[in-house]
Amino acid sequence: MDSQPTPPWPLLRIRQAQGFWARFIGLMGRPDPRAAAARDAGNAGRTGGASALLIAHCTSVHTCFMRYALDIIYLDAQGRITRQALALAPWRCSRAGPGAAHVLELPAGAITGLQPGMQLQPWPIDAATASARFVRVAGPQGAASAPPAAPIATT
Repeated sequence: MDSQPTPPWPLLRIRQAQGFWARFIGLMGRPDPRAAAARDAGNAGRTGGASALLIAHCTSVHTCFMRYALDIIYLDAQGRITRQALALAPWRCSRAGPGAAHVLELPAGAITGLQPGMQLQPWPIDAATASARFVRVAGPQGAASAPPAAPIATT
């Protein structure tokens, strides 16, 4: 058994889409946060990590009118990853599949090494804006539900 600890996934600043228009628009019209991070290399460290948008009770998304690709993470009712659509290019659509209940939208490449079965904690997200991170959850026999992922590259 591998005794190395799994890497801590970065803290996410999660904003919840409230109301029809916020859910429909999602991240449309927002500037590419990767460009802002390139201009200000210390931005993520000062503000607490990558930004994400949580769209509750949603099982499909589109990237129409987007200026950059998105990583789409589908979550079940308990906040566990059921599926991912990585680097979904502008003008594309994605469906969740069985078991999904919510969508988390992030800029492409904002967080790596996530796998189905990992859980967003704390869950549920109670505030309009909150901080959370993904963690591995133990299976029924105490084993990790997903194999170890590669460490996240830090710059």
